[in-house]
Amino acid sequence: MEIVLNSKFFHALSVPDLGDKVRALGFDGVDVNVRPGHPVNPENAETTLPQAIRVWRGQGLTCPLATTPISWIDPDAPDVEPLYAGCAAAGVPRVKLGFFAFKPGDDYWALVDAGRRALERFAAIGRKHGVQTVYQLHSGPVLGSNCAGMMHLLRGLDAQWISAYPDLGHMILDGEDYDMGLAMVRDYLSIIGVKDAFHAPQPEGSEPPYLPRFVKLGSGAVNWRRALGALKALGYDGPFSVHTEYEFDESIIRQVGYADETPPNLEAWAREDAAYLRRLWAEV
Repeated sequence: MEIVLNSKFFHALSVPDLGDKVRALGFDGVDVNVRPGHPVNPENAETTLPQAIRVWRGQGLTCPLATTPISWIDPDAPDVEPLYAGCAAAGVPRVKLGFFAFKPGDDYWALVDAGRRALERFAAIGRKHGVQTVYQLHSGPVLGSNCAGMMHLLRGLDAQWISAYPDLGHMILDGEDYDMGLAMVRDYLSIIGVKDAFHAPQPEGSEPPYLPRFVKLGSGAVNWRRALGALKALGYDGPFSVHTEYEFDESIIRQVGYADETPPNLEAWAREDAAYLRRLWAEV
């Protein structure tokens, strides 16, 4: 089992210090965020990412994924080709895109068609460099807010170069059965996002009275034994990326991103998440 730490909340650390932190917290590697303000970012990724991977490999760590900014959905943007080239040079096998947003009044199927055209272009760039593109499931007003919506985007595309990144916490928020949902994306399954979440009660008189909130693993509504059992039944043996979004509520979830603030108990709960996931995977 390969469990990696999404580095979004550790952007202040240098590359070697991030590696040390990842090892100390009990993870096998890094899901490296290639975002502005991070040591590896869209402006320097082609050269800095291979350097970072050499450091992390020297520390005994893997890096199965490079995570881009949430706005990163244009295959013709000038920073796209250099990132794929950097991943190829570094041996990072996957790039995660941003999200195709939906706004009230939009033509859903027109957005799906446009999204599929963009994904086909990303797949072609990935094929050129030998790097797979993955699209993450995210609850809320984005395409691919559950596995059913994900397959509107992916079905019929070449799974070797464009694949699915289900997120178990977001699946519980948008109400999709794990066995059924994961069966839908089976042929496109590449990497799993790890969060826990539930609909938290709000102060009396609030509308609605319950809103989504992220919490540490085992504290939310995700049935981890069922979810992990469904993955094992499908023969899944890929990486798990832990996102450490603790006590984040509706205002952040629906931004499809993250705030500048640091979650509470970040390191302690990250360590507990890695241990919890590893234990349950062995038990199911």
